[in-house]
Amino acid sequence: MTDERMARMGLAASHDSGDAGLAKLVRESGAAEVWEYLRSGRGQSGLAARAAAVDLDRVARRTAAVGARFVIPGDDEWPPGVADLAWGEPVGGFGGEPFGLWVIGPADLGALGAGIAMVGSRAGTAYGEHVAQDLAAGVAEQGYPVISGGAYGIDSAAHRGAIAVSGRTVAVMAGGLAQLYPPGNEPLLKAVVEHGGVVSEFPPDTPPSRSRFLIRNRLIAALAAATVVVEAAVRSGAQNTVSWALSLSRPVLAVPGPVTSAMSVTPHRLIRNGEATLVTGVDDVLAAVRPLDPGIPDYNRAQPSLFDALTPEQKVIQEALPSRRSVSVDELAALTGQPVLPVMAALGQLERLGLVTRTPDGYWRVRPGLERVKADKR
Repeated sequence: MTDERMARMGLAASHDSGDAGLAKLVRESGAAEVWEYLRSGRGQSGLAARAAAVDLDRVARRTAAVGARFVIPGDDEWPPGVADLAWGEPVGGFGGEPFGLWVIGPADLGALGAGIAMVGSRAGTAYGEHVAQDLAAGVAEQGYPVISGGAYGIDSAAHRGAIAVSGRTVAVMAGGLAQLYPPGNEPLLKAVVEHGGVVSEFPPDTPPSRSRFLIRNRLIAALAAATVVVEAAVRSGAQNTVSWALSLSRPVLAVPGPVTSAMSVTPHRLIRNGEATLVTGVDDVLAAVRPLDPGIPDYNRAQPSLFDALTPEQKVIQEALPSRRSVSVDELAALTGQPVLPVMAALGQLERLGLVTRTPDGYWRVRPGLERVKADKR
């Protein structure tokens, strides 16, 4: 390892990230110089003592043992959005760019600029978890990584949604990567590793703590192009992530919920106060990041599609086809009240347009990939 990389590893091992003052000193003077100064004993007694106690060789060995890599600013993999933490206003006493990041998994953090963070309550309702999973699946299908914290509830639902469509997802941990937290989510977090990765600012054997969750939240906000709050009670860690997203001038979106639910309090307040944009589906999320990615169409404007050019007869057949299963011509004729021959003719025309497909056993279904479009048309 280079002196700069070892110095940054040492700083991360001896001082929790989130120290805005120390991060500023590193940015101005360089990690190697700051680390050497602290190790020399000439620095502040508390900082110097912690630096002197670090066994860098052991930290490097533990990094390799857990299958992690240590990424620092200047690496191709360093996520560009994280640099904004150097300029954002501190939130809750924490701030500054991380000294480095421990990463396990194939995800290239440098390609996460258009990721979508999804956060919310650990005690999410069935409604909230359903919405989070559906939104995550939708944005992941469009190629956007889903970023969350690996916790129970909304975080887990978001990770599951991305994994369900073989999309990319990243979990940011509040402790070291030697023991993924919470332990009860270990199977899910191992799946997250396979579909993206787990990330931490803390050395492998660092246990989670309340302050480290708050430090972690700023990284979730910085890694994402936008943050979506699905469910959160009046007191919620999600609010801390939102505060960081706003500090970094990133879009914040919130999903409305039942007015009778305590889990709707924070999303509704964010919308009411103008701090968040209301989200009702995947298109709303994509529209929020569209200015950051000109390749995304404007979903607030109706987009022309093949469906608009269908004849009335073809539309009847297309609408009657179930979204998730195959049907026979006879069943389709019964569903539409039309004779078999016109139904067959319409199916042939729809097949040529690429909207339906015939299965090997002679049944018909919506062409794979158009199920969500069909559901939205309804």
